[in-house]
Amino acid sequence: MLFRSALVEVAATLPILLLIMTGIFSFSVALNRKMELSQATGTGGRVLAVARGQNDPCLTAATAMYAAAPGLSQSEISLTFVLGGVSTGATCPGVAGTANLNLTPGGNANVTASYPCNLNVYGHAFGSCTLTSQITEIVQ
Repeated sequence: MLFRSALVEVAATLPILLLIMTGIFSFSVALNRKMELSQATGTGGRVLAVARGQNDPCLTAATAMYAAAPGLSQSEISLTFVLGGVSTGATCPGVAGTANLNLTPGGNANVTASYPCNLNVYGHAFGSCTLTSQITEIVQ
């Protein structure tokens, strides 16, 4: 009789416990992606701050960011660069093969990265979110 009541208690509480644990795991995956995106954004900002003489410093920074975030899908990362107050997309080539003139020593270089996330537990979507990370570096 005692064994049967313990079995009933486990059967009643185990689904709830598994649901809570799966929710924690799903949130942990989203948090890991946020940390990876932040690390990649920091790497991209540092690369951009020292890429003053390059033709397309944004492409160099984006390549460094993709390498720093191997767990994220490159096609889903949205990048925006602001060089000396001028907003660009994922690339910012200079004119006719010259260096980008918006990167001036002592000026600001801003990198913003966004990545979509979905919180799913047992196939039920609890919502979607957008992970965002931003950094501003002083151009060297």
